[in-house]
Amino acid sequence: MNQRLFPPALTVIAVTFAWSAATIRADDATTIPEFEQQLADAVVKGDVATFDRLFADDFTHGSQSGRFRTKAEWMKGKQQGKSAYVSFDCADVQVRVSGDTAVVTGLAKPQWREGSRIASGQFRFLRVWAKRDGRWQVVAFQSTNVPAPSDTPTPEEALDMDDPPATREFSIQDDSPCLDGQQIKIWGLRCGNALYDQGVTERHVRNLDNMVAHGINCIGVYVQGSNAGHPDPFGGRSGYTPEGKLKPEFARRLEWLVREADRRDMVVMVGLFSPRKDDELEDEAAIRRACEETAKFLGRRKLRNVFCDIMHEYNHSRIDHDIFREPNGAEKKATLTKWFNAVAPGVEAGVCPTYNSGSSDSYPGMMVRIIQKEAEIPKSGFVVNVETQRHDAYENDGKYEADEFPIMFGYFKQYQAAPNACMLFHSGWCQGITNGSGTAPHPEMGGYGKSEDDRGIRFYYEWVRYNIGRYEYPHHVKGPNTRDSSAR
Repeated sequence: MNQRLFPPALTVIAVTFAWSAATIRADDATTIPEFEQQLADAVVKGDVATFDRLFADDFTHGSQSGRFRTKAEWMKGKQQGKSAYVSFDCADVQVRVSGDTAVVTGLAKPQWREGSRIASGQFRFLRVWAKRDGRWQVVAFQSTNVPAPSDTPTPEEALDMDDPPATREFSIQDDSPCLDGQQIKIWGLRCGNALYDQGVTERHVRNLDNMVAHGINCIGVYVQGSNAGHPDPFGGRSGYTPEGKLKPEFARRLEWLVREADRRDMVVMVGLFSPRKDDELEDEAAIRRACEETAKFLGRRKLRNVFCDIMHEYNHSRIDHDIFREPNGAEKKATLTKWFNAVAPGVEAGVCPTYNSGSSDSYPGMMVRIIQKEAEIPKSGFVVNVETQRHDAYENDGKYEADEFPIMFGYFKQYQAAPNACMLFHSGWCQGITNGSGTAPHPEMGGYGKSEDDRGIRFYYEWVRYNIGRYEYPHHVKGPNTRDSSAR
């Protein structure tokens, strides 16, 4: 559920009421508004005692999110003096009294705290009061979300705008990742072939809410699709023409995914080149054009919640182009980064060397330090492992042997303890095309990976959720029932 749309589930009432000339019985003309004001004050102050006094024992609450609760269920967990609400304003408020029943309706416009920001919404509400033994109490409440008029376009609407709004901005400060200047922790998922086609990209978009709910706030995607796995490792697709032009359909899918991620305050690692696909580029001039076109696209479309892996698995044995290989790797990596940052100076970029290839993870002009697999975490720089060691086979993706789980949980704990490093979890389940399951790639968590009927990476989602917490920008927040899922 998008918390920007739904405030904390409290009764929607108003600090400022604009009462209409509705049919209010004389002796109740002041009583009901006074009680409404008491409730309003109680919401802002977190006055649980007032709620208990003014809500009848048989009170029922229907929230804007569709949740239905009794008084006991609604009151559970509330603490005196604790409230996320800042204020309420109401319009079009009417009170109608008929005998011992009063109905209050209106449009509420509350404001509430979401982490470091103040969020707001609009809600049509209906509250029913009943007089019993001479005492007015609330017996029922219902609210409905009303989308507020906004000049902010949806991610899909922004795709067709000549001058779209900017996303949040990713930066590195003091070896730490920041988003709009706020320091964050990154827990990621490698989704190398997320741009494969429109349907695959849509599956990733639809799963972003679930990622954030489990604490995953970064995904890694590649314009040149990564290793596609079984049955065709070359089955991924390249977003560049042989001359190095960025294909419009790939650019559009990339922007959609980046903007949907930004809507959830996430970061996207955008990879450019992969060793399975680099040979499709004609020459070094095409490589330079691809660097510059990608940088220009990110800048022109104001996609700032990103950082880039310019060449993944630099110096891999499968690579054809000389600029992607040793010797003189430091100079060549610096050249690639210079081409990119000359066009997009505000986008943090680096180059990922192939693990154990002898190519360094540091070079002049490097902005983000990128490693892969079981490479040792450097002590300096902001370090991103964009491809942890894969433990499920492409031929049997999402299935893990029992002795592999402790190894993977060891990776997670290692990066949890590293103040300057983060990881993007890698699996055949999430990255490959078709694979043994015949249905990959899977951004969804699936099962626990213990058998062919239980394929998935749910264990990673749950480990992050229980050990790090759900993601609520700019922090991860542990819930009351968190536990260490490494025992699974």
